[in-house]
Amino acid sequence: PAGADIAEFATGGHRTQPTLGEVIERLDKASMPTVAAMHGTALGGGLEVALACHWRVMSKAAKCGLPEVHLGLLPGAGGTQRLPRLIGCAPAIKIMTSGAPLGAAEAAKLGLADEVVAAVDGEGVAEAAVGFAEALADGVDPSRVVSARPLEVEGGVEAFFGAAREGARKAAKGELAPLLIVDAVRAAAEAPSFEAGLSRESELFAQLAAGPEARALQHVFFAERQISKVVGVDAPPRPIESAAVIGAGTMGGGIAMCFANKGIPVTLVDKSPEALETRIGGIRAAYEANVAKGKLSEDKLGARMRCITTATSLDDPACSTADLYVEAVFERLELKKAIFKELDAIAKPGALLCTNTSTLDIDKIASATSRPQDVCGTHFFSPANIMPLLENVRGSASSGETLATVMAMGKKLGKKAVLAGNCFGFIGNRMIEGYCRESYFLLEEGCVPRDVDAPVRALGLAMGPLQMQDLAGIDIGYNIRKDQPDLYGPADRYPLLADRIAEAGRLGQKTKAGWYDYAAGRNPVDDPWVADFIEKFSTEQGVTRRAISAEEVLDRCMLPMVNEGFKCLEEGIAQRESDIDIVFLYGYGFPRRLGGPMHWARHIREGGLPKLAADLQRYGAEHPNGTYWTPSALLLEEAAVAAEAEAAPEPAAATA
Repeated sequence: PAGADIAEFATGGHRTQPTLGEVIERLDKASMPTVAAMHGTALGGGLEVALACHWRVMSKAAKCGLPEVHLGLLPGAGGTQRLPRLIGCAPAIKIMTSGAPLGAAEAAKLGLADEVVAAVDGEGVAEAAVGFAEALADGVDPSRVVSARPLEVEGGVEAFFGAAREGARKAAKGELAPLLIVDAVRAAAEAPSFEAGLSRESELFAQLAAGPEARALQHVFFAERQISKVVGVDAPPRPIESAAVIGAGTMGGGIAMCFANKGIPVTLVDKSPEALETRIGGIRAAYEANVAKGKLSEDKLGARMRCITTATSLDDPACSTADLYVEAVFERLELKKAIFKELDAIAKPGALLCTNTSTLDIDKIASATSRPQDVCGTHFFSPANIMPLLENVRGSASSGETLATVMAMGKKLGKKAVLAGNCFGFIGNRMIEGYCRESYFLLEEGCVPRDVDAPVRALGLAMGPLQMQDLAGIDIGYNIRKDQPDLYGPADRYPLLADRIAEAGRLGQKTKAGWYDYAAGRNPVDDPWVADFIEKFSTEQGVTRRAISAEEVLDRCMLPMVNEGFKCLEEGIAQRESDIDIVFLYGYGFPRRLGGPMHWARHIREGGLPKLAADLQRYGAEHPNGTYWTPSALLLEEAAVAAEAEAAPEPAAATA
């Protein structure tokens, strides 16, 4: 594998002499033919080295690409200048702005690889490259020096790059790097010399490297590699060769698809034959839609459907042999306990018993069994076959082997699996609770739904709290509040308005009406009925409505969320701060360019943690709606450390 050491970008190690660019320049000016032998993964700097060679020989199993955009950067060692000269501006921009790797066949088709060889090991590819080089004529063919090639732009520079930049902007989700990649390629077309283009590339790279986006995306890169490390667990995982999913609703069907997608036989269990028939039909329809889009072959569709069998009772012989069970029924504690009692009776020794609960106490569910060590939470996010997050939840008795197994299972299913402790809502939904509750109080005090959602969307989230509730179903929160009467303490203000909208039959998209109107489709439309309903509720509660700024709306939604994140760390619910960020990036659509809510609060929001702590105390005094305004002890400690560091004088410069 070839590429940069990502950690060097944070420490400045990429500037150590000689730099990669200087090494590449020597290759570019070589007086004898140079051939790059590419095997494994030639990504980033690895491909930039190959681009400076006169010829490229690639293993059929190799991958190459320029993925720097995923780190908030652009290729900084000549990639933006050489790649368009080799394959053209349009495909070069697509490769660099997507960051997607190319296989050998595609690389050869584009002209990026000159020869593809059957060898897959490094030694074999090197031998093939040596043979290729020996067949070349002496001396360097000037046409093979990529930096010396002319670069023509079809349709003219202004028209082409104007359209390219607009296309990159639409796909970038607010990220800057894709736009500056287009600008760097434009420099390749417009600069008076190759060296001038390189200079512009360096300027743009430095701009990105010094910015908050690169820091955030590199934080995400390392966070993704930390989540699988479970503190204090070194037990080996059990093999998972078959599974059973209890409950043929939307969630159960999606979870069954997760197993089938990876070739793991799964039995979908529901007492209703009609529900099973409907769900199997829905699963097939989802696969057929992917076939129609060219994302799935007919053969794979058939193979996946054959992985799924059905049963109307846990007494079915197919159910007793599963290695892992996932219960995915309604969010009702007594119902789940009854199912776990049945599972305890039929499951083989060592089988894992998992619950897909999103808020309920894992230990109470495990108490229905004689094997609490084999019980844990596996909170899939809906739709389970699409959403990448899996929040695994540790019960007080869950064994190390059980935790190792569900974490390995998550990886096998292609999920971002994060381990959480057992509390109401675990990590994600615990943090979301205050975020949603403040959104109701903002409505009561003066906002309409769009006033609440717009500032959150402006931050970069795909939707605000009220649109999110319409998508998930307003009845979910309503049922949780009714089923768990001890959810709120004496210091917590009850969100009565949310109950009232649910009791009015407005449950969100599924009833075509929630906080917004959905009569015309899935896009939220402001509803005068809702605005009138909220105003009448405010009057009933004796609340004088007022204009509320977008800044206050954003603070009152986001700050309780972050504060609960620090409490999760303080209580051991989350293993590490970066795990919390992964939960929100992959489960709730938090923008990657902000690094997650914890990174955003610490490094991007103005004033950092000291201002966060002060703002929590101020809002808590002004709006005493819940304990989520009481700053976490850990947050106060971290804020004090940050304030002390900011106040410390700059070290004196060394003198001779």
